[in-house]
This record gives sequence, C-alpha cells and structure tokens, in this order.
Amino acid sequence: MTITANGQSHEAPEGQSLTAFIETLGLAPERVVVERNREALTQAEAKETQLADGDVLEIVRIVAGG
Repeated sequence: MTITANGQSHEAPEGQSLTAFIETLGLAPERVVVERNREALTQAEAKETQLADGDVLEIVRIVAGG
C-alpha cells in the first residue's frame, strides 16, 4: 500500500501499524507527533492506529531545548 509521509510516497505492507511505519523511517514513535489525514493523533491513538492505503501523514519531531 502507498502512504504519503511529509509529502513523500512510501510503500508499506498491508495492515502495518503507524508505530512500525514510524520506526522504518528511523524515528522514535514516542518522540513524534502525527497528523493522519488532517487529524492530529494523541500518543495513545497513534499506538493503536493501523495504516490504510492512501493515508497522508505529517510527522513532526518533538524537540526540547533551552
């Protein structure tokens, strides 16, 4: 299935979880905020989300500093 993440197309296996997809991008799921199809997800929702063909994701890294 095809997933668009931050404007780039990615192929993912059917039924892949959002968490697993984020990990394939080299990111730590607990350190990102995700919008799926224009809807922001909480961390709990993100952990339970299964991707579907055509999903559009915006993934933003959480950065702390001072």
